[in-house]
Amino acid sequence: MLVVALVLLSLGASLAEPWWNNAIYYRLLVDSFKDLDGNGLGDLEGATKQLSYVRAIGADAVILSPISEKSLDCNSPGTIDFVNIETRYGTIDNFNALLAKANKLELKVLITLQLQTVSSNSILFNSSAERKTGFEDGIVWISGAAEEPPASRAFRNWTWHEYRGAYYATVNKEAILNICSESVVAMLSDAMCEWLKRGAAGVLINPDFLMNYECGERLVKRMAKEAMACSGNQNYDAPVILVESSLEPEVATKYYAEGGVGANSVISYAFSTKAKRPAVGLALDLHAALLYSPQDTTPAWLTSRSDGNRIATRYGSEMVDAVILLTLILPGSVIIQQGDELGVADTLLDWTDTTNCWPMDYIPSAAPFPWDNSPKANFTTGEPWMPLPPNYRYKNAKSEYGNELSHVSVMKIASAMRKSAAIWPHVEIKVLSDALAILRWGGSGSLLVVSNLGAGLTEAQLSKIPGLPAEMTVAASSGGSSLSPGNHVTVGKTLKLSHGETVLLVGPPRHCGGPGPVDKITSKLSEGWQKINKYFNI
Repeated sequence: MLVVALVLLSLGASLAEPWWNNAIYYRLLVDSFKDLDGNGLGDLEGATKQLSYVRAIGADAVILSPISEKSLDCNSPGTIDFVNIETRYGTIDNFNALLAKANKLELKVLITLQLQTVSSNSILFNSSAERKTGFEDGIVWISGAAEEPPASRAFRNWTWHEYRGAYYATVNKEAILNICSESVVAMLSDAMCEWLKRGAAGVLINPDFLMNYECGERLVKRMAKEAMACSGNQNYDAPVILVESSLEPEVATKYYAEGGVGANSVISYAFSTKAKRPAVGLALDLHAALLYSPQDTTPAWLTSRSDGNRIATRYGSEMVDAVILLTLILPGSVIIQQGDELGVADTLLDWTDTTNCWPMDYIPSAAPFPWDNSPKANFTTGEPWMPLPPNYRYKNAKSEYGNELSHVSVMKIASAMRKSAAIWPHVEIKVLSDALAILRWGGSGSLLVVSNLGAGLTEAQLSKIPGLPAEMTVAASSGGSSLSPGNHVTVGKTLKLSHGETVLLVGPPRHCGGPGPVDKITSKLSEGWQKINKYFNI
């Protein structure tokens, strides 16, 4: 039933979709992408210099990690100002230069706005602490006595503020914004509008608010409305609102527009969970994400979470190509986390050397991007702010980009196929033993990805997918696969795949060998009307 529903939902899809509906985003961590001034920390100039790499691997847009002004006080970390650029990353001129380079490369640029928290050193926080008109409730406060911390409610951590005589909620020492406050919503909307005026194509936000989910929904819709007005006033393209949410799909779907204004896409974590899941579990998650999305909207599939582990560390290097190929064949946009396309592993941290809080918390997946196998991976001429990935000597951009059997080559092929006429408009998701199969059909050809998510060897019967052409050709395969690009696969025979082995197959258009579900429904309706009309014929 789920397969039929998905096929029916795709019937009205149009080839003239907005660019973001099928986009490949590259999530770029400015801190760790490229350092040009030699201080060991990535910067906007470095990102600009290496931006052509992002386009070369097939991305349509880049999502910059937060670059807003931050507190230098480790006891009061967080955002100081949402509009100003953090000086450690560069200046507004550097940002404008990055936009100019992106425009030449035909790349869109999105900004990440961390709108859930601020520094207790920020003007917003102080205005709320002093109960200034309009900002009294800008921060989540709770009354109480200094010696009696409040019982745990929506938030766990509370800090006493002597001047206000109340507790404020915190996470990682950052003060939590009250996004139910109209003044806060207006401030965040204005900040977003300023970035759009500068030339950003949209924003990525996390509007989850544990005290009242509806406030998060209202915030998204308000920001989307303001974004349309702001971009309209500036004669820009319609902006993109990407939402990252930890809520269940049935709850997070409320962030979508659904008849009004709202998020363009809500990110799905189906591929970025901590533990590997069997094909059946992943298939159910994919169906849920697709079916919960309102009509004419699709999820954004994420390869790895920014605060989690990369694919190679979570699932093993043999699963890197599997995740890349499966995400790229699905309808909707895809967000490639920086380094996932190389199979880079998380770094190993020596906690005695990670006492600083700048420029961000030390996260193993935030290791500097390896451009080559030199001692500092060509990331910086100084001392990298974090240790390099342990496998960077052979998993780096220089060695991977020129290797036809590398993860990057697999991504480039899949990216090109994704933009071909063969991939549109229908999707079918099947479980074949321990393998997950995703078919795109209805265009000038058929594209099929088959991936063994089981622990051992599996045998996939492709003939269980009706209507496939008799023979398909391997366009790309995972590293170490027994099937090489150019090999032909007979659909009637069993496809044997080892753990993690994944293939992208291409072939002629699908032929279902008879009337499909829509044809049958139409025929039955026609028969029904004929029976009724005979009683009214004169």
